Amino acid sequence: MARKFYLGTNTVEDVTFLKLSGVIDEDNTLAGSVKKIDGRTVIIDLSGVERINSCGVRDWVNWLNDLHHKGKQTILVRCSPCIVNQINLVNNFVGGGMVKSFFAPYYCGRCDKEQLELVQVENFTEQQAPRAPVMRGDGCNQVSCEMAFDDIEDSYFAFLPRNTGKVVDERLRKHIESLSPTIQDRIKRLDTVEKQSTTKAPASLSQYSPLTVTTSGVSMNRDSIHRQTAAEAPAEPPRKRTASATALLLGAALALAAVIVSYVVFFAGGR
Repeated sequence: MARKFYLGTNTVEDVTFLKLSGVIDEDNTLAGSVKKIDGRTVIIDLSGVERINSCGVRDWVNWLNDLHHKGKQTILVRCSPCIVNQINLVNNFVGGGMVKSFFAPYYCGRCDKEQLELVQVENFTEQQAPRAPVMRGDGCNQVSCEMAFDDIEDSYFAFLPRNTGKVVDERLRKHIESLSPTIQDRIKRLDTVEKQSTTKAPASLSQYSPLTVTTSGVSMNRDSIHRQTAAEAPAEPPRKRTASATALLLGAALALAAVIVSYVVFFAGGR
């Protein structure tokens, strides 16, 4: 059964990489994860977040404020469409953090195909009114691809600064440049993803794990804290399990036979 909420974390140098997946609602464990975040810079991958309700929004904003008060600089990467919608709707949803990249929905009427594209905030630099980048459908062989942005541009890109000629937050560029080359390369690799269909969750845990969630990763799922997961638990060899089951059945059969013999002997002796 898939986890309802997952928070994976791994710290490299003085940077903590976080992966949030599933549903952020009243059962999230964001507050309890604060003490697990050691790095002064926090890179939050939100590609796996499928839904967030009002309780989740409240806890999310409080969580970001707690990180900010502890002197953490948060950077949001690979924001899923539901996160982009909340950024546009909720005041202070990003808090003191910065958005580096997000997913944008596209659709091809000819192929009847939906596709999520990862776009960088820096791509919108010098645009007075941000417009969706032109994208080609994955695997499309048409001379003229009809893949088009599948939302209202003015609404979806509302969180990007307007009429300034500068969309990229200068703080973001300077902060990333202040990190070591190793961390910069890790962020670059993390913030790159192949085209994918909207029928699948954008970026699974398996895609994320090679970059950030290692064996030292921490699952903050409520029902798995301080508990070894099924994947981590040593599996009992199949032959051993079969032998144990056979021995158990044999013991039960012998016990039943002994009861029957005793019963027969008892009545035979009585006669």
